[in-house]
Amino acid sequence: MVEFKGMRIRKTRLNLSILILGLVIICLLFGIFAKKQSLFASAATNDIEAQQEEAVEHYITFYDGNTSITARSDARTVGEALARANIKLGEYDTVEPDLEEKISEEDFYINIYRAREVLVVDGYVKKYIKTAKTAPDEIAEDAGVTLLEADKVEIVPQNDILESGMAVAYQVVRAKVVNLNFYGKMTSIRTQAKTVAGFLKEQGISTDASKNWISIDKSQKIYDGISFTVSQQGKHMITVEEDIPFGEAVTYDYSVDYGSRVVTKAGKPGKKVATYEVDMKDGVEISRVFVSEVVTQAPETQEVTVGMKVVLPAGSHEDWMAMAGISASDYGYVNYIIERESHWNPLSKNRSSGATGLCQALPGSKMASAGADWATNPITQLRWCNGYAVGRYGSWTKAYQFWTQHHWW
Repeated sequence: MVEFKGMRIRKTRLNLSILILGLVIICLLFGIFAKKQSLFASAATNDIEAQQEEAVEHYITFYDGNTSITARSDARTVGEALARANIKLGEYDTVEPDLEEKISEEDFYINIYRAREVLVVDGYVKKYIKTAKTAPDEIAEDAGVTLLEADKVEIVPQNDILESGMAVAYQVVRAKVVNLNFYGKMTSIRTQAKTVAGFLKEQGISTDASKNWISIDKSQKIYDGISFTVSQQGKHMITVEEDIPFGEAVTYDYSVDYGSRVVTKAGKPGKKVATYEVDMKDGVEISRVFVSEVVTQAPETQEVTVGMKVVLPAGSHEDWMAMAGISASDYGYVNYIIERESHWNPLSKNRSSGATGLCQALPGSKMASAGADWATNPITQLRWCNGYAVGRYGSWTKAYQFWTQHHWW
């Protein structure tokens, strides 16, 4: 009995599971069916709406020159409306709105612009073109004309109608360039003004003589490339950008031959903005007083290496004097003066006066008369010193006497 009862319980549970699974399958099938119904309904709705959209009619008015036509049509675009109205466009005709524009308003307007032949004149160049444009600037553009600032296009009558075939022409009027120095700043301005006075008025520049000085007669006609100056009268402040010179740092290299000069780092000038009070009258600066300055860029020091290596002649100072042609009886006087002037250094240079060499010639280039190596060769320098002493004082003895009294010679 116990086993039979257990079998009944298991059978009941199995039946219950089958029942639940069946209900789940039924629900899934119902959901799929309902979704399909919804999709079919949506598709049907879209088709109806599309049909309704296609079927919408509008009142369309076509403006073609001096004529206009209004018709009721379900055309969807401007191009389709033109086709249904059997309105054809030429190669250069234009339409507004564009052909692809959708017709969406109850009352819709289409403008048709018919091309016609026009004459465009740019200086000596004449161009006949077909265009539907009406604005002069746009017509010139269609003719391939590039308009610069202040250029304009005017409609002018044609005197030679039989020759040109046109009653009017689109004339390109080029602006003229004015080079104006205004308060010290140069600028180029294109203008259609006829005179200097008209140009100044156009630019909002006062012609009051107490305020501005004008370097040209105001009645002067404007021509291309004309130049003139407008400067402020009386005292006023100006700012000027100025260079700051760079300094130089010199390194003496005694391993490099004398006279060699190598820039190891290039210098760079600085910049500053200086403010001055200037007094101007009729374009002439009467005075300028410094007020202040601001350094905007510091200068960079230039670094230079200068060679100082000198190969001195062999022998003693007496040997040098002998080779220079100085009499042995004068050695004592020469030694006394040279020792005090340069301590026997042929490269000696007086920082204040610039005198150089053994006997401090001023300028040192005077010694070039004794030889091309005057800057470094002590014998060449002594040769020049000997001529100087004898020529100026008569002898080394008298030169020595003068030096002891005045401490220079």
